[in-house]
Amino acid sequence: MREIDNVDESADLLRAFNSIRTFTTLPDSDVRSLIKSSKFRVYEPGEILIKEGEYDCWVYFLLSGQLEIVKAGKAIGRLQRNGDMFGEMGVIDGSPRSASIRAVTKSLVLGFDASYLDQKQKMSELSFCYIIYRLFAEVLAVRLRDTTEENIKLREAVSKLSHTD
Repeated sequence: MREIDNVDESADLLRAFNSIRTFTTLPDSDVRSLIKSSKFRVYEPGEILIKEGEYDCWVYFLLSGQLEIVKAGKAIGRLQRNGDMFGEMGVIDGSPRSASIRAVTKSLVLGFDASYLDQKQKMSELSFCYIIYRLFAEVLAVRLRDTTEENIKLREAVSKLSHTD
């Protein structure tokens, strides 16, 4: 993993960051605050970004590349869209990481230290927190919907198998 220090000097990084739809609604001051409390990181294929079972307070946004979600040593999914967020569940409930994330291709991510949200006190800063937590809720809602659909399909398949003799 390599961290990129001079974000302000990298037009490509800022362009990748600004292409995430969620952040286009933030005022410039909030964008600067978010970038200041974040780290741009480059991961090579095979490198681990998050390790299952560990604790930390970082949330990540994929800017480019492909990442693999690994649970109990088995690949269970991929992240490959600009703006895909991961790592938020442990931040919300304080639980250990539920899966590992491994780079499949060279990948650029924005790592956001969510403990930064706890430091926000002013009313103007609370709107920033609201936007971030709303993003968490939107991502979790989509994942819950997808999981429900998958669960329904699996139940139907099990039902068909149990009724065929």
